[in-house]
Amino acid sequence: MDMQERAPRVQGIHRLALRVPDLDEARRFYRDVWLLEDRGSDLDFAGFRSGREDHDDLVLAEGSSQVAHLAFQVPSTDDLDAIATRLAAAGLAPQPVSEQDLFRSDQAAIVVEDPDGRHVWLVTPRPDAAEVVTPPAALAPDRIGHIVLWTPDQDAAERFYATLGFQVTDRTNAGMSFLRCNADHHSLALMKSREGRTGLQHVAYDVGSLDNVMRNFARLRSLGVDCIWGVGRHGPGNNVFSYYTDPAGNYIEYYGEMEQFDANVPVEPQIWGPQHKGDVWGVAGIPPLGFRE
Repeated sequence: MDMQERAPRVQGIHRLALRVPDLDEARRFYRDVWLLEDRGSDLDFAGFRSGREDHDDLVLAEGSSQVAHLAFQVPSTDDLDAIATRLAAAGLAPQPVSEQDLFRSDQAAIVVEDPDGRHVWLVTPRPDAAEVVTPPAALAPDRIGHIVLWTPDQDAAERFYATLGFQVTDRTNAGMSFLRCNADHHSLALMKSREGRTGLQHVAYDVGSLDNVMRNFARLRSLGVDCIWGVGRHGPGNNVFSYYTDPAGNYIEYYGEMEQFDANVPVEPQIWGPQHKGDVWGVAGIPPLGFRE
C-alpha cells in the first residue's frame, strides 16, 4: 500500500507535557544539563526545544509528577479531521482544543483520552511556527525520539494507538510492545504494569550516534550525573542507550542509531524471549527496579 492509499495517521511525537514538583529545579536541569533550549513561558508551561526541532517538544508545569498530555503531530487539518472522524466512529469522543488553549506552535488540535486516562493531543503545527533558532549546544539532543508508557491493559492500549495509525514492530517477553508511525523502529512503546501503573516509563532523546551517546555519558559524569543503566545496545530497535533520572524522578534516555523501516511496509512483529535482557552487548547490567516495576 503506497502513501496515497494509507489512511491518515500521526507522524511522530510533537510534544510531551509534564508536571513536576519543582519547576525551577527541572528548568535548570533540562537547560544546563540536558542541553535543551529554554524558550520561556507558553500558557502555564515552561517550553523547551531540542536541537533540531522547530517547536517546543518538552513543556513543564509545576504540580504533582504526572504526564499532563502527550501530543502527536498530524500533517494537515484535513488529516486531523479524518482521524477525529475515525476516533468518533470507534466511540472515543475526541474534542477540539480551543484556540486559547493551543500552544504557540499549534494551528489546530484535538484531544482524546487513551484507555489509561491519559490526555492525548493530535496537533497540526502552524505553518509559520518555525523561527530562526539559536544554534544548539554541542551534544544537544536532536529530538524526542520515543516515549514509553506504563499500562495495565496492553491489549486495549495497543488497539487505541492503532486507531491513530501505529503498528506493532516488536514485543518482548518482559511485557513491552514497540509501536511505529514513521521510519523509526518505534516512536511509542507500551510496558505492561502488573501493579496498575499508568504513568511515564521513560522519555528518550535522539543524539544520533554511538559516539554522541558516549560523549554525553562522559559530559554528564563530569557534572556528577550518574548513568543509572547503560551504556548498552537494545535488541528491539538496535539503538545504543544510556539512562538517567531528572530531578522529578523521571527516567530519561540518550540514544542513537535507531533501526529504520519503510514506514508504509507492514512488518511481522518479532518476539524477544526471556534470553534477551535489554542489552545485546551484555555490559549494561540490570536496569533499576523502578524501571522494571
